Amino acid sequence: MRQILLEFAIGDTQFVLRAYSTFYTLAWIAAPLVGAWFAGRRGLPWRRVLAVYALALVSGIVGARVLDLFVAWRFYVQDPSRIWAASWAGYSLYGGLMLATLVGILLARAWKLPVWRLADAAVPALVVGQVLMRTGCFLNGCCYGLPTSLPWGVRYPVGSHVWEAQMTSGTSGLLNAFAGVVEPVHPTQLYEMAGAVLFGLLALWLMGRTPVAPTDAPPRRARTLPDGVPFLAYATGFTLVRLGNHFLRDRQPVVTAPEWFYPVFYVALALVLAAMIAWRVQRARTVRSRSGIDAHVSPR
Repeated sequence: MRQILLEFAIGDTQFVLRAYSTFYTLAWIAAPLVGAWFAGRRGLPWRRVLAVYALALVSGIVGARVLDLFVAWRFYVQDPSRIWAASWAGYSLYGGLMLATLVGILLARAWKLPVWRLADAAVPALVVGQVLMRTGCFLNGCCYGLPTSLPWGVRYPVGSHVWEAQMTSGTSGLLNAFAGVVEPVHPTQLYEMAGAVLFGLLALWLMGRTPVAPTDAPPRRARTLPDGVPFLAYATGFTLVRLGNHFLRDRQPVVTAPEWFYPVFYVALALVLAAMIAWRVQRARTVRSRSGIDAHVSPR
């Protein structure tokens, strides 16, 4: 764990670069830029795409706070000023993703951008953003998992969030906690990073089976996938990773949502996303079939 990356002074002013805020800031800067660059490679106007991603990101920050109001409402009841506080804590990822997606769709339609192609191009941005954010969490020692005896369990130092939680709950025993004994925990931050990379690579592979640019001609390959399937596959896979991680991650004391809320939410969302994949594929097959019929019955 390395909560502080760098400390330096300029004159009488002391500057501290904390891992959590630094990597989250890098994520918010790098993700839209990576997405716009990748979109440009896939034939989209990168300047408009960058604007869409940047505005969607801003709205996503708001959405993440809104969902957190529900899952940790007691935290905000104790001090209502936390609702609009510009802090680095108090955000729920999927609230941000859902509102950012909605805003992205509205902006894409307003600026005449292909929605599904735009979604596919966002996958590398999502992967980069998630990897950077979870790196900040891992170094900060937050979003950690339950104790484990597995060889890759991570042992955080005395004074960390894990040490405080284990001392409070008595996981390692009060005497052991004071003696500096900290039980290793599941590196759930790394699990999530690995899941994002794995399903990001799957999405990129699927993008190799989608046309690079729109065309009115029927696809030459029968196995060509429609736009949107790579994004939906990534979203489905990553949601299942979050579902698995939920059962390995330590429940934070500020969380007031029922224990069943996130598992039910993740399962329902994964089913909806899987259904959307089937719908996109079936719709593309229907369009190809009709195109073939029209070609055969055209007047001589």
